Amino acid sequence: MSWAIFSMAQKLNAVQGFAATVQLQAFARRLIAFLDPYDGLLTPALAERPLPVGTLDTAAANPMSTFTRSGLFTPFTPVFNASGQPGVSIPLYEGEDGLPLAVQIVGRPAGEGALLALAAQLEAAQPWAHRRAPIAEGALDRG
Repeated sequence: MSWAIFSMAQKLNAVQGFAATVQLQAFARRLIAFLDPYDGLLTPALAERPLPVGTLDTAAANPMSTFTRSGLFTPFTPVFNASGQPGVSIPLYEGEDGLPLAVQIVGRPAGEGALLALAAQLEAAQPWAHRRAPIAEGALDRG
């Protein structure tokens, strides 16, 4: 998948590459300015329940199909990765399947300290360290 993305980027000429960088930076500035009045933004951590192992095949014949599928599963994190904003995923609850059900909190640039303090407060109010997801039958036998 990484090689496919690299190969696509290699097809851009210098002007196209620079234009893409400028667009990304402009988007990041608008996003950061929009969120500036807020201490944090709360989003779901995932758009779907955790996927079964093997659902995202990084060795697929069409790696971009895996990239697209992963974007449907995790649409809330890439935008903040691109803007450079810190985020923390907090497994406050669990689904009926026993797997974590988490929220993501995104902060201001260089605001990791505030996010970690908030995460510590949430963990104190809703501890999760003692919870363990069930092991799928036969999962340990898969090598």
